[in-house]
Amino acid sequence: MITSAIIPAAGSGLRFGEKKQLKEINGKPLIYYTLLPFISSKMVDEIIIVISNDDINIINSIIKRINSKKSITIVEGSSTRQGSIKNALKAINHQSKCICIHDAVRPFIQKELIEKTISSLQEYDAVIVGNKATDTLKEVSNNLIINTIDREKIWYVQTPQVFLKEALLSAYKYADKENIIGTDDATLLEKAGYEVKIINDKSINYKITTKEDWIVAEAIFNNIN
Repeated sequence: MITSAIIPAAGSGLRFGEKKQLKEINGKPLIYYTLLPFISSKMVDEIIIVISNDDINIINSIIKRINSKKSITIVEGSSTRQGSIKNALKAINHQSKCICIHDAVRPFIQKELIEKTISSLQEYDAVIVGNKATDTLKEVSNNLIINTIDREKIWYVQTPQVFLKEALLSAYKYADKENIIGTDDATLLEKAGYEVKIINDKSINYKITTKEDWIVAEAIFNNIN
């Protein structure tokens, strides 16, 4: 099954203060580490990186640094993540049957997890990665607790998220028609009536969002190296 990986990396970095996907850690841009497992996986046939037009030269230099023979395409992003993915979907190999989407700012992704997720797709429309909640969860209104949520039913969702191409395209078409905005791509499939399976993963798959996250990421990188 031909698989295309999409790495959305067009974020402006407003919350972080700079584009964290391009910020260097251990002498290399963060996205460099994110790309390596996708490049090394034999189950991924092509990679599409979605970036701001301002960053094309930087990304091209990173790709040259990696020096991979795998097909890597750069696509200009949109003002929203959903718009960026739509742009990427127009550029995928028409023979692709599977689409794997992964956040550029999750640099600890392992090849084994990518391949496990892709392999799990055979029986479902989509497969995503997550962790079961371990904290006690409260529903709050005006700083007052109004309900304690059953954490056994709650998962923290991550990427990669893997989809049958036709299901993902159909879900995006439905989202356009119904004006649906999702915080992740799996949401669009849920709204369109598709089955989405979640698999539990306990590997380090840390997302860098804040300056505090960056400090933790540096510590993880130092420990790994």
